[in-house]
Amino acid sequence: RSSVMFQEVEILRAAVCIAGVDGDISEKEAAIIQKLADHAGVGSASLKAMKDCALNDPNYYQQQLRFLRGDPDESMKVLLRVAVADGALHQNERVILEIFAKKLGLDDARYAELLAAAENAVGGE
Repeated sequence: RSSVMFQEVEILRAAVCIAGVDGDISEKEAAIIQKLADHAGVGSASLKAMKDCALNDPNYYQQQLRFLRGDPDESMKVLLRVAVADGALHQNERVILEIFAKKLGLDDARYAELLAAAENAVGGE
């Protein structure tokens, strides 16, 4: 369970990065992040610290690139769901998502598939 929990916390951190990269965490993004935090057993103080880092510390993104590869497909789906929660997929979100996809070891074709599905969910940009 501890390695699964660690992985959930890593996904949560990455999700917070994706949500915060545009300088704002929308209500819908925050709702998904809260569910991830609850599932991972992360308390509100820790979650607030993560959000503050994501919004204010450019190095936080670099730190999150040490991402676990447990289930790259599922991890990417979660990150994409967070990215499109505000109704758009912004260019800076795309850049971070692509970096995470590479770090997860997701092949380009699968990443393109997941990205296309996410874009269709929000009707493109």
